[in-house]
Amino acid sequence: MSNDQLRAIVIEKVLFTQDEATLQAVLQRLTDADPVVVKLTPDQKASVEAGLADIDAGRVVADEELERRDAAEWH
Repeated sequence: MSNDQLRAIVIEKVLFTQDEATLQAVLQRLTDADPVVVKLTPDQKASVEAGLADIDAGRVVADEELERRDAAEWH
């Protein structure tokens, strides 16, 4: 079973459970879990740095503007 399949099953079970103790146990287990550490490649690090520099320089676009542009492009 893949991670995506397992995740979908767990989500479905959590959505439909009515047992508060089970939900509390799931929450506690996920809260206590070791944090996920993602190691970035040098290219990924450079992309993150470039994005942060864009934000610092004010080179940003609001989500609404991007949605408007996408809508105009696809219609």
